[in-house]
Amino acid sequence: MEPIFDRQGRTISWIRGRELFNLQGRSIGFVSNNAVFNLQANYKGTFTNGFFRDRNGNAVAFVRGATNGPIPPIPNIPPIPPIQNIPPIHPIPPIPPIPPIPRLGWSAIEWNGFIN
Repeated sequence: MEPIFDRQGRTISWIRGRELFNLQGRSIGFVSNNAVFNLQANYKGTFTNGFFRDRNGNAVAFVRGATNGPIPPIPNIPPIPPIQNIPPIHPIPPIPPIPPIPRLGWSAIEWNGFIN
């Protein structure tokens, strides 16, 4: 499990493979072909070059090693990863829209507003 950080460098979620988990280890979404979906297969944005981006191309969160975006802060030391639940079988996601051009700014949307 790899931590996902917000613009302040705090651990806000986890990613393992294409699966997204909350801090308690519960599945909250997934990534498919660089598009981010919640558990209901609603398109939320993109995940490219280590940045999770909103529908406007602004960065919402990042993983270590993220590039081609705003300068990420030095991440805090993440907590011990939780024991994750067994992810549900995901519905077939819709074809996502054409992603916007990635921007160098941070989104006004926080992680919970992004993924829910």
